[in-house]
Amino acid sequence: MALKTGKNLVELADKLTQSADAIHARLMKAIKGKQVDQAMAQRIFQDEVVLRQRANALYLNAAHCVVGELQPTQKSVLELVDVANDRITRIKSISLCIDLIADLLVLAAAACAAKAGPIVAALQEVEKDVDEIGDK
Repeated sequence: MALKTGKNLVELADKLTQSADAIHARLMKAIKGKQVDQAMAQRIFQDEVVLRQRANALYLNAAHCVVGELQPTQKSVLELVDVANDRITRIKSISLCIDLIADLLVLAAAACAAKAGPIVAALQEVEKDVDEIGDK
């Protein structure tokens, strides 16, 4: 079961921090390629910061936020976030990137709240995004 132990939450926080790193790298590429204006870049940067804050909250709450009834395995959750991180670094469409970022933020918030239903819904959205992006 995913997110069952504090160690599992730390692993997810690590992956979400990697997501924030991937977002930052992709944003810098978009800025250099003039794919985004200043306002859009600022919004994406703010999302990156929020994702880092939520990952940090997971680190702080790891001992207290355990979700017992979650069905996906820890490995499957972490693998999905890894694939999302890969897609963020390679995606050409900034709008698809923004959608994936938003869904990672929802996943991080749901994990912080330790609510199985929202976590599963967020995982499904991230998976849908990853599938939609493919190798675009």
